[in-house]
Amino acid sequence: MEPYILVLDEGTTSTRAVLFNKETKIVDEEQLPLAVTTPQFGFVEQDPNEIIEKSIRVVKAVVDRARANERNIQCLAVTNQRTATTVMERATGKPLSPVISWQDARAADDARKLAAEMGEEYTARTGLMPAAANCGLHILHLFKNEDLKARSGTGELLIGTPDTLVIKALTGNDYTSSSNASSTGLLDQHTGEWWQEFIERNGASVHDLPTVLPEDGDYGYTRADVVGAEIPVRAVVADQQSALFGHGGLKPGSVKCTHGTGSFIDFNVGDRIVTDTNGLDNRFAWRTAGSNANIIEGSTWVSGSAIEWLIDDMKVLRNAAEIDKVCAESKGLETIVVPALAGFAAPYWDGKARGTVFGLSRHTTSADIVRATIEGIAHTVVDLLELITSMTGTEVSVLTVDGGLSRSNYLQQFTANLLNATVERTSDPSYVTARGAAWMAGVNAGVWESLEDAAKTLRVEQRFEPQMSEAERLAKRKAWRDAIDRSLGWTPKLPQEG
Repeated sequence: MEPYILVLDEGTTSTRAVLFNKETKIVDEEQLPLAVTTPQFGFVEQDPNEIIEKSIRVVKAVVDRARANERNIQCLAVTNQRTATTVMERATGKPLSPVISWQDARAADDARKLAAEMGEEYTARTGLMPAAANCGLHILHLFKNEDLKARSGTGELLIGTPDTLVIKALTGNDYTSSSNASSTGLLDQHTGEWWQEFIERNGASVHDLPTVLPEDGDYGYTRADVVGAEIPVRAVVADQQSALFGHGGLKPGSVKCTHGTGSFIDFNVGDRIVTDTNGLDNRFAWRTAGSNANIIEGSTWVSGSAIEWLIDDMKVLRNAAEIDKVCAESKGLETIVVPALAGFAAPYWDGKARGTVFGLSRHTTSADIVRATIEGIAHTVVDLLELITSMTGTEVSVLTVDGGLSRSNYLQQFTANLLNATVERTSDPSYVTARGAAWMAGVNAGVWESLEDAAKTLRVEQRFEPQMSEAERLAKRKAWRDAIDRSLGWTPKLPQEG
């Protein structure tokens, strides 16, 4: 009987179950939205009960249809948003706190304090820059609940990221994967163990945390009373690492860019631990029977969110599907948009930077603003890639892309021009993350003989080759850097009232 692989793709704004066949073609799927709330300024939260309930619903729906169609689900994989943190009751999996999102900023002051007190040691041990998204700092705020704080270390609590939340709900087990653990800021990257001293510094205990398994570990079986079948869970992998895997980025030097709310760039550095990260993160990519890899990761804060700004606030774009059409209508004026709508992440790390527009005139049209914004997104991606190239000594020859904005041909062509390298969009770019998890689980379950065998199912939808002269490319990059210099530190100090 033909084998099928089921993937639970646990995102920030939706959860979906995707069923793949051995050719990694999508056979079935079920998707439900997830709410994101902002209870006060800087707070971004999600309801863990909603995540659990809807994740079970989508998995069960696909399982039921597979059974009706006599499809043999060989295994299940989980891929998920990272560094979102919640507290559960270990015995039952019952959530005891909201999920603090990776987008949450309440720990920003704590991150600055951490950087001042032990920033170099923290980065050397975890591979990460001190940031508000670190789960260790989330714990400080979750444990403002005195009842939770009092129960820490007793074995009653389970602190976890979304993978732990749904694994607990589906199987009853207390696990996380190395890619998720290394993204929390709580793992010592040199030992692969939880960093006890730092965890205790934040008021918690290693006894509050799940067991760390390799990505292709044995995570148990789904409960028949929960999803209608006992299915072996044979892979769990964090979303960005899974996307690199799903692009076939198995070898050192492979690099991908996921265009979501921001743009995430992950560069495979093999089994190296890069200590001089230049403000970027060094994470475990995956630990499997066939391959161990680490990544250098950098991200921009604004990509898809800039498109939302153009649509919802500026009203100059009706929907994302019109990006290329509107860019083609631009007069080609030398307008530059620096899309620092939420400040700058790597490589500038300036929270006071703000979005700026240069080159406005009476002849500037809304189409020019749209085009310049798309070009600004491409520039920020190339900024990161140039930094990573200088760190690793490895030139990028091919950049693979996925995510919603990967659908824009204009963005990919302009990126190829600026990067002077090939950009590849794989088939089904919105499913690259799920595909990577499916490959890991499928190899573990014997669907494919090796990771390389699984990656042979990869199909490239379109390639974009550089079409810009070197003189024009250098001129555009020079103009961009000038615009960046003028945008940094933009937030003015307001006069004191009274």
